Amino acid sequence: MEVQDAATRKVVIPGKALQSLIIKKASGIIIVFDPSDESVFWQLHLGGGKLHYATSGVGKRERLAYLLKQLFPKTQFPLPDPLTDDYGYICKIWKMGKLSLKQVRQILFFLTQEAVAQVLALPRAAVKFEKTPIGLDPLLLSLSLKQMVRPLQSQIRDNVQMRSQISSPFRRLYLADVDRMVNPSWLEVGDYKFVDDIVKLLHNKLTLYEISAAAAQTTNKLGVLLRPLIQTDGLKVLPYKQTEVVNKSLVACIDDSKATQRIVKLTLEASGLKVVGVMEPAQALSLFARQRPEVILMDINMPEIDGYELCRMFNQSSVLKGIPVIMLTGRDGLLDRIRARMVGASDYIAKPFDPEELIRLVHSYLSSSLPESSLS
Repeated sequence: MEVQDAATRKVVIPGKALQSLIIKKASGIIIVFDPSDESVFWQLHLGGGKLHYATSGVGKRERLAYLLKQLFPKTQFPLPDPLTDDYGYICKIWKMGKLSLKQVRQILFFLTQEAVAQVLALPRAAVKFEKTPIGLDPLLLSLSLKQMVRPLQSQIRDNVQMRSQISSPFRRLYLADVDRMVNPSWLEVGDYKFVDDIVKLLHNKLTLYEISAAAAQTTNKLGVLLRPLIQTDGLKVLPYKQTEVVNKSLVACIDDSKATQRIVKLTLEASGLKVVGVMEPAQALSLFARQRPEVILMDINMPEIDGYELCRMFNQSSVLKGIPVIMLTGRDGLLDRIRARMVGASDYIAKPFDPEELIRLVHSYLSSSLPESSLS
């Protein structure tokens, strides 16, 4: 990821982007957007290649209340509502003599660790770097990335595992089926009373941070406990903020490689698109007739029907004719480009592809005026 003044988003692996900025001794704020919830983002403050602080861009009050409860379970902190500056609040109560400097640094370090663990659990995400002055006053932490990440490996793994059901601790949990909640089939004996105690919390659409703080549990432990209930739809997982439903453009990827499907899905969904993957080419015609994509990415070398033949069939279909088809293949020769053009393909990108190049190419065909084919 390039260090740049312009606040442009790039879809990258967050850990690699962070490492790149630290190697370049960059100063500013790296903002990482959660691809599964557009209302959630994280902010990491860098200075001269050091990490000075990391926090969430939303829900600072809910998150701080949970983390303070983890650190000081017997202490009540009167958090303002709304809380827009968690760093400033912690420094304020320190200056009032309610916390020692050691405790303040402990809290800031704990908040930073937790945020970094959340960011590094994201497989791919839209990232923006703002080259600005540090802006933290007083500056109390200056950490190396290695110093921060080394003790977080198990926490990052837990976060990755939890994301399959609850993509973020900012997700709101709602009890949709009380009968399934009280059905003991999914519980261990020791969990009965605990679950009974949190039923009221699950009626209020609280975040996982809030429920965990009230239940005196870590977010990961509570997430693991509730996972079976989520899998059976007894518990609904809602976004942090209810936003207007946006109809995302649908892109189809036809490729028999699971690795390619995964990379395409992570890359394009992090850029704001919806992706449907097709592993068996023979199913594409009937599937797309029901769910018409706006762009189709297609491998050339596939069993049963190759990409050239399938592209020709699309262009003969009255329903699918006109959908831009981008050939996605390991071959990049002139003859391949000519043949792709002859069967009606709109463009061509060779594997392994650069994620940013793929995003630019797909978005160019989603615009109102299609670009001229680069195959000619």
